[in-house]
Amino acid sequence: MGRSDGEWTDWARTHRVAYEITPLVEMRDGEKLQVGFTLSFYAEAEAELAPGAEDAEASERLKQELAACADAALAAEARVARTEPDPESAVMMRPENDLKPEVCLSWRIFHKDEYLKPVNDADREGLAICERRLRELGLKRGHW
Repeated sequence: MGRSDGEWTDWARTHRVAYEITPLVEMRDGEKLQVGFTLSFYAEAEAELAPGAEDAEASERLKQELAACADAALAAEARVARTEPDPESAVMMRPENDLKPEVCLSWRIFHKDEYLKPVNDADREGLAICERRLRELGLKRGHW
């Protein structure tokens, strides 16, 4: 059973979950073309990343919860766009979060019918709807 929006909001606040959206750019005929967006999620993981086997399990659980949160946020987007998770997850330290360890998971969002189709105004409007959903789930843009 999935979490309710209120439960996701509490979870996002506890783990200080933030997101970033950047252009997904490819080359076509020697020119840069924006074909979609990259949506990256960051969850603070200072406690989960301490040394030890038990902490490794906690870190993996955090990654799984972050992926489930992203699925909850991207469910509506999947109807109009294709989303692909980046197979690489990473632990990083961003200046925006005072260099505290964070788990990062990213998704690429692009046209369902054609990967190299340029982004248009309707796509940007769809992204705005997705961003509203992220905020409803308690995520912050950039950092906490």
